[in-house]
Amino acid sequence: MNELMCEMCGSNIVTREGGFYVCQACGTKFPANDSSSGGTQQYGAEESFSELDNLYELARRANENGDAEFAFKYYSEILIKNPNDWEAQFYAGYFRAYLYDFLDERAIDELFSSISSAVLIVERLDDVEEKKEAIGTFTDETLGLVENYYTSYFDEMEYDGPDGEYYEWYVNVLLELCYLLNNYGDLVEKVTDDSYKDSVDAWIYSIDLHTPLYKHLGFFNMGDHDKYIDEYVEKIHQYNPDYQKPKPKKLFGII
Repeated sequence: MNELMCEMCGSNIVTREGGFYVCQACGTKFPANDSSSGGTQQYGAEESFSELDNLYELARRANENGDAEFAFKYYSEILIKNPNDWEAQFYAGYFRAYLYDFLDERAIDELFSSISSAVLIVERLDDVEEKKEAIGTFTDETLGLVENYYTSYFDEMEYDGPDGEYYEWYVNVLLELCYLLNNYGDLVEKVTDDSYKDSVDAWIYSIDLHTPLYKHLGFFNMGDHDKYIDEYVEKIHQYNPDYQKPKPKKLFGII
């Protein structure tokens, strides 16, 4: 049977808490290592930090190279060892989204859940500059991801046409991407004293993407969507009174 021992103080009063072992004598925390081999296991701080540093290097390198599979893998491993890391929490969900064959509503919900968890971590930070850096990263990456998927799916939707097998699916997913941007804006509005700017960027971009979808919604659905957009126009006007809502192209002389 394995005996857990803290290398910092030598105590064997070590308990498991989530993905970590915590020494009850000195409070040192080490990543759990579920080895099946016998003998005494020792966990040193230097070894743990070195392993974590290596994972960060691998994750960031994969991120820079656009390698979604390995970025997801390494950021997920970082999360196990450091669950309060906003970078890992955000990018694990971000790259998971890119691994889906199709970014459906479930995948978008999972992505937003990951973003929400990352924002919650950031809200607890004391360092204001780090908060701003994190929110800036979230905004740039989220808007970029939405742009990539929206552009691709919008073209596919128009090619498929109203009689196409996947036409309605495309419309729904494109709308979900718009909702994601609005929800993201709501989420970060008050995280820092100027994160409302990120919210406004997300809300405006959502409206810009939502408006071209009018002709695909059907006449009786347009009113509900218009009211929904107007709610965010009001939010934008709180910070940018000069903002003007874009007008959809005329459809059969109705709009």
